[in-house]
Amino acid sequence: MTNFSLFVAILGGFALLFFVIGIGLYILLAIGLYGLAKNENIEYPWFAFIPILQLYILGKILKEIKIGNYTVTNLEIVLPVAPIVVGIINIIPVLGTLVGLAYFIFNIIVIYHFFKRYKGDQAVVFTVLSVIFFFLFPIFVFTLRNATPLTNEKEIAS
Repeated sequence: MTNFSLFVAILGGFALLFFVIGIGLYILLAIGLYGLAKNENIEYPWFAFIPILQLYILGKILKEIKIGNYTVTNLEIVLPVAPIVVGIINIIPVLGTLVGLAYFIFNIIVIYHFFKRYKGDQAVVFTVLSVIFFFLFPIFVFTLRNATPLTNEKEIAS
């Protein structure tokens, strides 16, 4: 076996490993969102197993979010459509970069509101960990699959 063949074999092994890990994380996220959707009595909870429709389920769970004085409603539509729009706008060099950055920040805000709904004051910690270590978000969602949302201000603040 030559050095190049060995390199290709090792590279292929790592690619397979990351592929399997990615599939595992996808399944954890889907099961977590499915459980949350069932707990919230959302119609068609099985949408959680279809990639773009996972965002629909997330939007149905959150319903709306406040960003400053602005309230984003219809998240079940906004969340699945936004990555498509951002992908199209990315063709334009400078504007695409700015819109991509704005979309990244918007996603962080959505993740924060998601964790705020289920973890209260711990939302910042879960959001930071999910952004820095992206593979943790599906694990966190999976652990919340049987959780009920915090309802009153006292629960959310604790």
